[in-house]
Amino acid sequence: MTRIAASIYLLLAAIFAAAPLLFEAGEQASSPWTPFIASFHPLILHLPIGMIAALLALELGSFIGRKTDLSTRNFIWLLTALSATASFSTGYLLGEEGGYDRELLSDHLWAAGIFTSICWSTLAINELKKHTLLRLLSLIAISISLVVASHPGGVIVHGDPFAAAPWKDKPSPSDNYGLLAEPGDPFNPYLEIIQPIMDAKCVSCHGEEKKKGKLRLDSFEAAMRGGDFGECIEPGDSFNSLLVELLEYPLDDEDHMPPEDEPQLTQAEIDVIKWWIDSGARPDQMLPRAEAPDVLHPFFVPNYRLLEKPPADEMVEMPQPSGA
Repeated sequence: MTRIAASIYLLLAAIFAAAPLLFEAGEQASSPWTPFIASFHPLILHLPIGMIAALLALELGSFIGRKTDLSTRNFIWLLTALSATASFSTGYLLGEEGGYDRELLSDHLWAAGIFTSICWSTLAINELKKHTLLRLLSLIAISISLVVASHPGGVIVHGDPFAAAPWKDKPSPSDNYGLLAEPGDPFNPYLEIIQPIMDAKCVSCHGEEKKKGKLRLDSFEAAMRGGDFGECIEPGDSFNSLLVELLEYPLDDEDHMPPEDEPQLTQAEIDVIKWWIDSGARPDQMLPRAEAPDVLHPFFVPNYRLLEKPPADEMVEMPQPSGA
């Protein structure tokens, strides 16, 4: 019976080690249950982490004379392998929905597959040979694979944790600290006003590196695709556009966007986004300045500032316009 169990565990280890080879992002869900099950990944992924911490404590304890019943230890190993399987499976389904950086997703999936494979392999070792050193080596390998899997997973959801590190370069003068370039005549409302607002107030959480809710607002095409909750812009109908709904929630509402601790859109900026959506949400619309409605006039003021003025020690000298 022991050999049969060990064989099953090794088979499962081989399956999870090879599973990423079958992965393909952007697949249409074959059942309404698929996205529902996938949505539990952020909750389940923490289970094997806690199990590994408990196993490390048990195995290290065995080296200092604090023995644990073998059946208890093996039961915890089984729970670890099962929780790793649940985490990998839900993450696999979540990744298939698409909307994530392909390279980061691939790295995350392969490391998670190896992590799950080692869990099942170690369980097989426990069945065939009671060897403390082998189990400890397995725990070291599992811990390494867990760290390797966690980093790209964290970057996918929360962005690069080192992006705001103190040793990173300060903003360059070219970003003008959020100064909006004065629109031309005729001008493109989307390119010259709407997208700069998005870049200043939204893209830090909904851009290429960080895509909260799988929503990107760093380009027209990405914004029109929407995210986890479907389309966020309904051309011609700002009232039913999710983007506007989230912007207009009270500041203390947990669904308000941007989050309370991030730079907020002014009422003028929200109003111009609503106007643009009601006008058809076109990326190629051109308007003569003389025909621009009142909602656009605040953005014709020279040096309109999208972001707050930085502290004096962060100020850079801005180039003066010719003839000044």
